[in-house]
Amino acid sequence: MVHRGLQVLIHSSSKIRNCKSITKHRHLSSALPNYNLRQFNTMTSTSYQSYTTLEEQKNNIYFGAEVVNRVSFLREDSEFVSKSLLHPSTRFIFYLDSDPLVSKYLEKKLIVLTNGSNQLRNNDNYDTNSKEFSKGLLNISDLNWLEILNQFQHDNKEKHPSLRDEKPSFLFLGLFDQSVGLDLLKLKMEDISIDEEGSQDERYLDYQGRYQGIPYYAVDLTDSPELSKLIISFVNDRINLVSNTPEKTPDDNGIFYTKSRKHYLTFTNVEAALYSHGKMYFDWINRNRFCPGCGHKVIPIHAGGKLHCTNQETFSDNEGKIKSNCPVKRAHVSNVTFPRTDAVVITAITNEERTKILLSLGKRHAATRMYACTAGFMEPSETVEVALKREIWEETGVRCNSIELVMTQPWPFPGNLMIGCLAVVQFNGENEIIHLGHDKELEDAKWFDISFIRKLVYPEEAADENIEDYNPDMILIPMPESVAFQLIKMIIDQAADKHKLKDNKL
Repeated sequence: MVHRGLQVLIHSSSKIRNCKSITKHRHLSSALPNYNLRQFNTMTSTSYQSYTTLEEQKNNIYFGAEVVNRVSFLREDSEFVSKSLLHPSTRFIFYLDSDPLVSKYLEKKLIVLTNGSNQLRNNDNYDTNSKEFSKGLLNISDLNWLEILNQFQHDNKEKHPSLRDEKPSFLFLGLFDQSVGLDLLKLKMEDISIDEEGSQDERYLDYQGRYQGIPYYAVDLTDSPELSKLIISFVNDRINLVSNTPEKTPDDNGIFYTKSRKHYLTFTNVEAALYSHGKMYFDWINRNRFCPGCGHKVIPIHAGGKLHCTNQETFSDNEGKIKSNCPVKRAHVSNVTFPRTDAVVITAITNEERTKILLSLGKRHAATRMYACTAGFMEPSETVEVALKREIWEETGVRCNSIELVMTQPWPFPGNLMIGCLAVVQFNGENEIIHLGHDKELEDAKWFDISFIRKLVYPEEAADENIEDYNPDMILIPMPESVAFQLIKMIIDQAADKHKLKDNKL
């Protein structure tokens, strides 16, 4: 199948090409507004060239970098939730219908606000815009932020049925601590900060002397439109104050909840990971509002980490034991109360000599001419290897027996895990033959010469060539934020015997 994640990449890519280089391809010109093809391919070649090992690349995969310690066991600790929620150093990211709040003109687009003042710093990859957002939410008189936090921590502790009722929904993301790069010693030396009112705030949370770091929360404002307006107004006022432009509106400052992939596909790795984390949870929470066992309302408890059925009805069984009327609550094991991630297998396909690479063009987006990797959802009782063999054969007719898992990537559209592999086909006159007549989802699939695809991965190497000479069909490949691009690039690097990912043993 043509996986939704690939459709996202194709859709976003089709909006950033300029028809100047492809005027002879009239079927493409209406979709390609701003960049020429060489510029686009240059952008797709630069994002990950700083990585020198496969391990480094995997640890920094877009949407999936480990940027907080989730300390998931602390979600059930109501005392920890209360302390972390109210701590002055706590950071908040805001969503509306799973779309993140951004300001597209700031250095870093994703809006991150704090409880206390002067908490943000510009000396690491996490904090920016410290001048704009030096004032903490707890110091905004008309926001009633403390009251909102207190109400949530109470409702969360009591598992109150009104958790969903016209209130913001809070999700604990984790702690930015030493395990993910926090310089705690430096923070301890700084010790305190002084806010705009002259009060002193702690710079990090110390819980039980064991868990020390900066808490991160995501906040869904979908059911709190008035609060959302106040947050946007605050962000706008702070930007205007720093830039000395009091007349500018949120629209003028590019402040909105973005649905555009051109924004969240150009986040920094830290921003992308935080955004993806919150989005995938809120998508799950918002899709599941009623219990699949009894139909009663479910609420997010454990600071957003678990769904809880509000059905309080019980009955006595034959042995006189009191049991819940809800079959989900009665079950010894239930997988409907915790978030689910859909597994998607995706692979780049090559031959043993690394002279060819098989890429596919989906029918729905044939006009973009973006050739991508073979991908599809895993089915019950399939291994990764079996699922990929099936997808490769069903989509392309090619038979492959050698498959190795390389890397994975969370893909928050809406909640997938891309399992990236490399597949090697033994050419024997039969295995490599392409046949598109099985599930008929593809417009085309072809074996490309590695030398040609290399020019798309590394366009700077073909800077002296006329792009219309070596790529007359204006073929594109996925953007570098995707695991698909990384798999293609890996094969290209292997073929050239330039193993920039030195510990790749394939």
